[in-house]
Amino acid sequence: MEAQLDRQRVAAARLWAALRFPYLASALFASSVVSAPGLGSITVDRSWRLYMDPSLVDRWTCGEIGSVLVHHVGHLLRDHAGRAQRLGIDSTSEKDWVAAADAEINDDLVDSGVDLPVDPIVPSAFDCEPGGFAEDYFRTIRGSKELCPGECGSGAHAQPRHWEMDADGAPQITPGSAQLLRCEVASAIRASAGKLPGSVPLGWQRWADDLLEPKVDWRKALAAAVRSGVANVAGCVDYSYMRPSRRASVAGNVILPALRKPLPTVAVVVDTSASMSERLLGEVVPEVEGILRGVGIGHGRVHFLACDTEVHEVQRVTSARQVQLFGEGGTDMRAGIDSALDLRPRPSVIVVLTDGYTPWPADGPKGTRVVVGLVGSGDWPPPSWAKLVSIGDV
Repeated sequence: MEAQLDRQRVAAARLWAALRFPYLASALFASSVVSAPGLGSITVDRSWRLYMDPSLVDRWTCGEIGSVLVHHVGHLLRDHAGRAQRLGIDSTSEKDWVAAADAEINDDLVDSGVDLPVDPIVPSAFDCEPGGFAEDYFRTIRGSKELCPGECGSGAHAQPRHWEMDADGAPQITPGSAQLLRCEVASAIRASAGKLPGSVPLGWQRWADDLLEPKVDWRKALAAAVRSGVANVAGCVDYSYMRPSRRASVAGNVILPALRKPLPTVAVVVDTSASMSERLLGEVVPEVEGILRGVGIGHGRVHFLACDTEVHEVQRVTSARQVQLFGEGGTDMRAGIDSALDLRPRPSVIVVLTDGYTPWPADGPKGTRVVVGLVGSGDWPPPSWAKLVSIGDV
C-alpha cells in the first residue's frame, strides 16, 4: 500500500518556518505540495511545486522539514534555476552548481541557528569566504572538488527530473507571478530589517537590496563611456604636413599644413581565460559590437584582442561573427592593454571585457581612455583611472 503524505505535518512545518522567518511567509505558503513516494528527498521544480517523500515527512521533525522548506524557498527566490541557465549549466556541471547554490543559501541558514536534517554545504567546505554568490563559488569548485549535494530538483539547476513530469494538475506559479512574489518578499525583508536590525541575515538583506534597487542599464552606461572618449578625439582638429594645404598654390615657396581630423578607433580586449564562460562571451561580444556601431564606430575601426595572460590574436573585424576567442589560460589584462596601445593608429578608447580576476597596470595610459566592462566580482577591483561599467542581465 502506497504511503500517504501527512499534510497536517507539512502544514505544521510551514508554520514553524513562517514563525522563524516571517519575511519569507508568502513564499513558503505559495508552493503546492506533491506526494512523491520513494523519492528519498524533498525537492522543488521551477514552477514552485514541492515534491515530498511521505517516509521522510514521517521521520523528520517539523523543524527539520521547515528548515528544508526554507532552503528550497531560497533556491526559488534567488532564481538559481534561471542563473544556472545563463551560465550554461548542464548535466556535467550540475552537481558543482548545486553545491555552490546550496552554499549561498546555507550560509544564512547556519547563521540563523536552524538544524537541517543533513550536513549542510557551506562556503568553508571549499575554502571560500562566507557571504559570496553562487557564481563565484561555482568558478572556485568547478571540476576540482568531490562534493555530493543533495537532490534539490529543477528549481535549483533547471534540469528537469522524471518525477516532475508526473505532477499534472498540481498548481504552478508562472514566471511573472514568481517575480511578484520575489518583490513582495524583498519588501518584507527590508521592513523587518528596518524595524529590528539584526533580525534578517545579511545575505537575505543584500538579495532584497539588489532586487529592489533600480539598476543602471549597462548598455547605455557603456555607450556613454565610449561616446565620451570618442568625442575627445573626433573633435580634435589639428594641422598636419602629411597632406599639403589647398591654399599652397598662393603661398609661393612656403609649405602650408592642411587641417586634419582624426578618425577615432576602439580596441576591445576580451578576457578569454578559463574563468570566463564561453556562453557569456558569446552573448556579451555581439552586444558590445552593437553598442560601438550605435556610437558610430565601425567599418574596420574596431580591433578585438583575445587575451588571457598574453594576447593570442589581434583581429580587425567588421562584425562580431568574425571574432575568434582564443585562450582559456590564466588572466592578465595588462598584456591586452599594452598590446592595444601598440596598435597603429593608437586607439582612442580601450574597452576591457573581464570578470575581474586580473591584475591591472599601476597607471593609466596617456591619451587613451580605458573602459572596463566587468561581468563578475573578481579579485582585483578595476583601478580608479578606468571607467567601470558593471555588465549584468545578459
